[in-house]
Amino acid sequence: MAKKLYQTVIDYINEQISCGLLTIGDLIPSESQLSKLLGVSVGTVRKAIDILENDKLLYRHHGKGTYVSDYGFDNSIFNFFSYGSQTGSPIRIYKTTPIRKKIIATEKIASELNVETGDKIIYIERKGYIDKKNPVIIEKSWWIADVVEGLQKPNIHIPDLLYAHIFKKFGLRIVSSKEVLTAGIADTNVAEILHISEGDPVVILNRHSYAKVKGLVEFRITTGRADMFSYTTTIGNYEEI
Repeated sequence: MAKKLYQTVIDYINEQISCGLLTIGDLIPSESQLSKLLGVSVGTVRKAIDILENDKLLYRHHGKGTYVSDYGFDNSIFNFFSYGSQTGSPIRIYKTTPIRKKIIATEKIASELNVETGDKIIYIERKGYIDKKNPVIIEKSWWIADVVEGLQKPNIHIPDLLYAHIFKKFGLRIVSSKEVLTAGIADTNVAEILHISEGDPVVILNRHSYAKVKGLVEFRITTGRADMFSYTTTIGNYEEI
């Protein structure tokens, strides 16, 4: 009996997960990309994704794409934030992690994390792409080292959804955040990374993230291109900490 076409898509996604090219929290290729890659219709891809979503292997987030999931995946992480285009339409953002390291907390970062100056913290810097070529956002986050020790190791894959990995690897459930969104202008470094001119407008989001039981664990600054960025949010419940 010939293998059904949708099974080809299922087998491909399973293989990508099995070999480690996709992991919990990663954004999988779009339906159109999979259609072209595997030579099947978009409808066939959609049926395969429906099956994998029913099996809890994938999670479809409307307008944002489909992510690798599992039975322990906490889909409430989508409640915290949602980037979009300038018109407010949802967009798929792929992320890379070019910088990760353990550092000493400066006075400013120590103040933001409620730790002592000189304490060990883990610094993660990420870039977000729409087309995998030109970054539209830069994320800089500082974590209390004790709660995510090992996150700085280069052999650890960090998926598009960082909080999914934090929960899966460290058992740390981010349940709430406090955020402040402001406007700013690009300095030389930001302009170079985002492919804009120095002095161009940018949006800046400061976030303090709280984990169940542990309390404040992360301080993050996200800087995005003002011409390719909108923001909506639903904040969690502090009573769950």
